[in-house]
Amino acid sequence: MYQLPSCNPCKTISIPTELRDSLSCLDIVWSNIFETVDSKINPDRARQYEVDFLQGAPPTWPNFDKSANLKLVERDGFNDLIQLIEEKREKSCLITDVSLQYQPGSGGSTLAMQVLWHFRKDLRCARVIDSDLDTKKLSKQVVDLFLLSNEKHAEQDRKTVLLLLDTKEKTDNDLPIKNDLWENLIEEIHNRGISTQTPVVIILNCSTADFSLNDTLILDSKLSEEEIRQFKEKLLHQIRLQRKSQWEVTTIKLLYHKDSSGSAVVREVLQDLREECEIQTEPFTTEITENKEEFRKEIEDRANTLLEIYETHKKPVLVLLDHRDDKSLRYLLKNLQSKLQRSDRPDHPAFIIINAVKKSVVRAPGHVKLKLELLPDEKEKFAQKRQEIEKKHKKISKTFHAFNIMQGGFQKEDAEKVITEEMVNHIGKDKQSSSTRLLSFLALMNSYVPGSHLLKPLCKKFIEQTEWPTDERKPSVEMIMKPFMDLIVIFSDGEQNCIRLKHPMIADACLKRFTENKLTRSDIALDFLKSMVKGNESNYKQICKRMLVTRPDGLIEKEKFSRLILDIIREGKTNKCISLLERASNLFSTDPFYPQALARLYYIGVTEESKYQEAEKWAEEAIKRDHKKSHIRDTLGQVHKNHLRSEVKKPCTNIDEMLHIALSAIDAFKREEKAAEDELVDNTRFNNRGHFGFLQVCKEISDLRPLISPNNPLQQKYHDFINGLRAEVESKYDFFEWYLTFSRLSNKKDDPDYFREDDEDCYKRYFTQTDQLEKMALNEKKMKSFGGLLHFLKSDIDVLEQNLIAIEKPRSKNETQTILYIFANIILSQSNKPSEKSQELQDMLQKLWSTEVHGRSPEFYLLILLLFWPHEAKQEKENPPNFENCVKYMSQSYERTYQKYLHGRHLVPLFFYGKGEGLQILVHSKLDKTDLDLLTEGDGSVEVKCLQRIDGKVEDHKVFAVRNGQQIPVVAHNRASVCRRGQVSFYLGFTIRGPVAYNIRYQN
Repeated sequence: MYQLPSCNPCKTISIPTELRDSLSCLDIVWSNIFETVDSKINPDRARQYEVDFLQGAPPTWPNFDKSANLKLVERDGFNDLIQLIEEKREKSCLITDVSLQYQPGSGGSTLAMQVLWHFRKDLRCARVIDSDLDTKKLSKQVVDLFLLSNEKHAEQDRKTVLLLLDTKEKTDNDLPIKNDLWENLIEEIHNRGISTQTPVVIILNCSTADFSLNDTLILDSKLSEEEIRQFKEKLLHQIRLQRKSQWEVTTIKLLYHKDSSGSAVVREVLQDLREECEIQTEPFTTEITENKEEFRKEIEDRANTLLEIYETHKKPVLVLLDHRDDKSLRYLLKNLQSKLQRSDRPDHPAFIIINAVKKSVVRAPGHVKLKLELLPDEKEKFAQKRQEIEKKHKKISKTFHAFNIMQGGFQKEDAEKVITEEMVNHIGKDKQSSSTRLLSFLALMNSYVPGSHLLKPLCKKFIEQTEWPTDERKPSVEMIMKPFMDLIVIFSDGEQNCIRLKHPMIADACLKRFTENKLTRSDIALDFLKSMVKGNESNYKQICKRMLVTRPDGLIEKEKFSRLILDIIREGKTNKCISLLERASNLFSTDPFYPQALARLYYIGVTEESKYQEAEKWAEEAIKRDHKKSHIRDTLGQVHKNHLRSEVKKPCTNIDEMLHIALSAIDAFKREEKAAEDELVDNTRFNNRGHFGFLQVCKEISDLRPLISPNNPLQQKYHDFINGLRAEVESKYDFFEWYLTFSRLSNKKDDPDYFREDDEDCYKRYFTQTDQLEKMALNEKKMKSFGGLLHFLKSDIDVLEQNLIAIEKPRSKNETQTILYIFANIILSQSNKPSEKSQELQDMLQKLWSTEVHGRSPEFYLLILLLFWPHEAKQEKENPPNFENCVKYMSQSYERTYQKYLHGRHLVPLFFYGKGEGLQILVHSKLDKTDLDLLTEGDGSVEVKCLQRIDGKVEDHKVFAVRNGQQIPVVAHNRASVCRRGQVSFYLGFTIRGPVAYNIRYQN
């Protein structure tokens, strides 16, 4: 009988067959797995599982049974994960998570399964079987596992679920699957009326990461000598990991406590690398200035200096920086990348940039990283394990390439050594044989989509079609692949037999051998599409998309194309990329992403004159395949926009032709806007690219003005056309002003810098008067909007002070004027500038409230909350606004005005409730970055000195602030922290949607 741990630590519970069968989304690790007579594994089968795993097959649960196998090596992150989970299981919340990020081939999936195995008798451990499934269905089953019941009123035995989510795919809306699952789990828990002291679920969220491109390290204060030694070791290993990469520029972000010797520790490590790299440790702390030209010149000069050093020494340049501001670093990185258009692809980066940032508080990471590097103690463990393996498995242990490559420290040389001279000769002589071709397919797939595999029956079918078209004595796949069997592992995924190379590094090494033998990546990929994919499209849909379409994250933004396409372009074979994508587009004839990628390739990567016509053709084909998806429509607008940009740069210009292109671009972006609006019924995140594309086109059109004669009546139509864009330019500017002020992409990620820059630049071009400075025109505009006024806190508050007279003190009950005047005074008070007293501002606002309480703007209700929020130590104003109603009306107003555009984005807290008097009790969200991180990412234990905790309570999973007899509803910043009824306290923030409770703490 299958058993699971009970809430009584001395017991286990037998699981009825009916309940077990209902948990079809979960691979459950039973607490008595392999311990009962009927579940024990046959020794020969156990040995085969072990051999397969050591050779490179994915881990299976029998690999962890120590009674039948050698114990697996526990990598450096194992104890860290155990400790993190032990800490998380004591948290008072509905759901929490632990993150494991790993490089493919480093043993990440194995480590995650080791952790589940470790907890199988203590928690209810399960792995998600299919990461691309219905998260609502999965959520229901996870809660069933927690309750051990799928009935509402059944007797329940509750125990925290440890859920392994090892996901390599994303959902259609480009949000990680964990986000969807998290929200659905909370809904399911609420629906079941569950209150709990400890988590219902701990999600062990595994994801692949490329630490050879970037990483973040943390150095706390008061570390022992041993801890500092270990930190130096980790930093040195990270630098060496990046030293082996083929990225042009890589970064390491070091967050060090102000009381630690962060920069000194880094300098000591850099001394050990003087032979391998050029070291640059001069301080460089470029700050963003109002003079953008001066700032850009400083960045440009610095980049040129660094480039000169690299070109002189031809080895990686290690640069130590101290940038508090991420924006200036992004400018430097972008500048360096634009200067490094290298086609030679050397085996090292030009620059490894270490950005050391001093912090008043550094938080221990809530995640574990697993890299293609071994620390010294890991090397010892693997060396001992190798002796045990050789003793047990004798000669066959030489074929355990996955283990051996790991044990050797993931060296390229070890992967290259397993490809024998006979194999290389076979590749050279028999390029057209099915064995060579199958190996090339595996090399390509496992290099660009690590962990992928070919299905053995489809390999057999391929062999039969190419070498044995008749039924006469057809050989097995193993016989055909005999020359390369030492590189291959065959395993079962539970349904079918699969084939892959034993390690991703072997795939890289094989690919290198193929290219040396004049079999290029593009040749192999084209052959793969023709010979393996054709007729079996459904089997290879995801693999082809990840190889040919999926764009990896770069240092600043996504790369322009997939890794494979980028590598083929670097070989100077853009035409081959076109052939590949055309072939894939024909095979996957309903998929819009292949023609979309082709359109992008034409307008970005091709130099021929006809490239825009071809790009337009493929962009329109993508739209035909999915005309409802706004992101697909965006590509056509980008084609026309880039065409216009290239025409404007030409010395001889045809204005009619350019305006025709501009109209095409505007039309495409407007259609995209319409599609984006239509998509909102599906509760998706709003696509702002149509709005932004329109502004970029208008910005390009404004460059045509010098070419148009103001006195030529024949050119009047051009003036009329450009001037006719002003109203919509202003409308789009207004949209981005509040959109970028009230929200950001996510809690941890800002929108690209160029969004606000282009938005403001476009406005200035259309609205600056002849006798006016551009900056003055922009400041005048900003003083006319709520979002614009907030901008002055981040830039130049003196401008607002000098121009407050422009915001007239309202004499009527005009809501807009009153709001701007009151808010301007609040902003001035935040910088200790002279401002109206809060009493006077309250009086003005109360007059408006007394005439009409509902149907007003969210900004109006926000000011009511900011100015009238009840102070515990002070007597309230006479007849104060009813806060319960105010919050309700604000929520309704937000839904009418902003919700459809801001859904799925992180709402920025505009103010927090502090400890001062009058207007000084408000604290703008331009807090110390550390405090802001603690508020948005911390828990109930967090203390923020400048803010006061508000008393409240939780009922029915809803949070209320309790003030002077009123129960004011507030939204929990972290919904999972609301886990039961009771008295609570929290920090109070205000977003454009209403009051928000941060860092909720239960009183008992």
